[in-house]
Amino acid sequence: MQALIDFLSQHPAVALAVVFAAAALESVAVIGTVIPGSSVVFAAGILIGLQVLDPWWVAAVAVIGATLGDGFSYWLGHHYHDRLRAWWPLSAHPELFARGQAYFAKNGGKSVFLGRFLGPVRAIVPVVAGMSDMPALRFTVVNVLSAIAWSAAHLLPGALFGASLQLAGAVSSRLVILLAGVVAVVWLGTVLLRFTQRTAWRLVSRQRDRIVAWAHARTDLPSRVILSLLDPMRPESLGLLIGALLLLGGAWLFLGILEDVVSNDPLVQFDHVVFSALQNLRTVWADKAMIVATELGSAMVAIPVIAALSVVLAWRRCWRTLAYWLTAVGFAQALVWILKMTLERARPIAMYDGADQFSFPSGHAASSIVLYGFLAFLLAHGQRPRLKWALTLLAALLVGLIAFSRLYLGAHWLSDVLASLSLGTAWVALLSIAYLQHVRTERLPARALSFTALGTLILAGTVVVATQHGADAARYAPLQPASELMSDWLVDGWQRLSVRRTEVDGDHEEPLAVQWVGTEDQIAQVLTAAGWHRPPAWTLRTTLVWLLPSATVGQLPVLAKFHQGESPAMIFERELDPSHRLVIRLWPTSRQVGTANDPPVALWIGMVTSERLEHPAGMATLVMTDQDFSMPTAQLAQALQTQGLHLTFKRRDTTAVLLVH
Repeated sequence: MQALIDFLSQHPAVALAVVFAAAALESVAVIGTVIPGSSVVFAAGILIGLQVLDPWWVAAVAVIGATLGDGFSYWLGHHYHDRLRAWWPLSAHPELFARGQAYFAKNGGKSVFLGRFLGPVRAIVPVVAGMSDMPALRFTVVNVLSAIAWSAAHLLPGALFGASLQLAGAVSSRLVILLAGVVAVVWLGTVLLRFTQRTAWRLVSRQRDRIVAWAHARTDLPSRVILSLLDPMRPESLGLLIGALLLLGGAWLFLGILEDVVSNDPLVQFDHVVFSALQNLRTVWADKAMIVATELGSAMVAIPVIAALSVVLAWRRCWRTLAYWLTAVGFAQALVWILKMTLERARPIAMYDGADQFSFPSGHAASSIVLYGFLAFLLAHGQRPRLKWALTLLAALLVGLIAFSRLYLGAHWLSDVLASLSLGTAWVALLSIAYLQHVRTERLPARALSFTALGTLILAGTVVVATQHGADAARYAPLQPASELMSDWLVDGWQRLSVRRTEVDGDHEEPLAVQWVGTEDQIAQVLTAAGWHRPPAWTLRTTLVWLLPSATVGQLPVLAKFHQGESPAMIFERELDPSHRLVIRLWPTSRQVGTANDPPVALWIGMVTSERLEHPAGMATLVMTDQDFSMPTAQLAQALQTQGLHLTFKRRDTTAVLLVH
């Protein structure tokens, strides 16, 4: 292992090729039994911990190699079947086939996932899966998931081991204890969950039988409702029960969100946090993908899908289903329009005219969940459980992608999207309950509806993307914040800035007691000259240092603190002693300070905190933030006095604000 590590550390490109080959060959029939793929991938993890190899490249080649290796073995079994038994070297090891077939017969599709971790059957299970004609799509999904899990199971321990080598073994014993504790907690939680599930199901079943027996002895309306929802002898009872729960849950959630929006509760503050966080994460390639997703949820795609499916239902004379279908989409759009015009809530970014300029609720999210959610219900009605789950998952993925695209592109607030999803869920659930109760005789053309919906979605989506993508790219372009010039900053303009840091959940935390005028380079030079320095970056090694009870503040990175969803653009620290430090975090604002004679300069806002180390039980290191925030600010001012800056203290409520310029 040491010789392998030494060689690969000197040839990173060769190391990636070796990892790919080892991961692929370990899964090839019979050959994989003698290929030390796991050892090679573990060695690559050690090199990650030693900061020799890039973790993302190593993980990518390991997953791809493992996926292709199993895929090749599956293809061999699927294409040649029993003829493989006569091939060398397979003919020389008939016991491997017997063992692999027994394992596959016992575990079914799970054996593809689990077999990758078991040496005796690892290289033969994919072949047996192919010979058994396991569906290719199902095998591919399990194959990819198992490749990801297998790579992580070997790379992560190797990376931790490699990083612990750099810490001279000080962390390794505590890491073992920590990992053992995690494994014990997970095992105990699994056991308790299974026990609770079995016990709870018995209790629920017993209580359900009592309620059903009581309802059978009566003939009133509540008894009939109970029997329709809980009687296990009625095949539609489970669907009705799920629909009733979704109806109640969706309606309750929508009304709660509506109340928060009307009363301007903390959820509205959280809307701004999510909006700011997502806008800061935007990239060019993600913008293109999200614009395509949001175009799939537009009316120009939804209307052709609705019309095409209506034609199919009318052609097959499914008149009652057609009525439900048109009612579902028509009423949802009418309700969205009424709510928009009633509440008149402004969007995060102005990008539409007319009724579309209003934000609550999201029309894209509401129409997509009603359209594709109710369609999934119609297609899944009367089908096998696996097909029902597949259709539900497919619809949920499409709806979720469209809904997230509205948040990512800044077209809606989080509460808009959540309200639409909850309202749409309740409406689809209500329609599903009514459909199960009143439409029993119509035989739906499920295959025709599926192909029509998919074909129309692809065709209409392609046309919309081809014709509208340029205009939509301009519409949804990232908003460049306008810079406000503050000439009255020193007088009273400073009071217009945030007084406290806003956490991701909307809570107000530490006071933002520092306002600093200057460029990033100027501020960094001043702090460096005053004895401050940047803290260590977050790496695997510095993360493991937290497990050392002897760690000092100079070895530890600074914990993240967010303001309105944004991380600090500048962080500096000043060590007071090995277990005590001051930390300043600064965020840029959209304001600039200037006068008629001086050019405008950026204005920053931030806070200074005092942090001390604690070592609970001598096992690790924790950082605690002192609640006295005025003293760290005063210490910062004292350190800056010798740097030729103008320092001014202002008081806002109970907080002293330091103005630096």
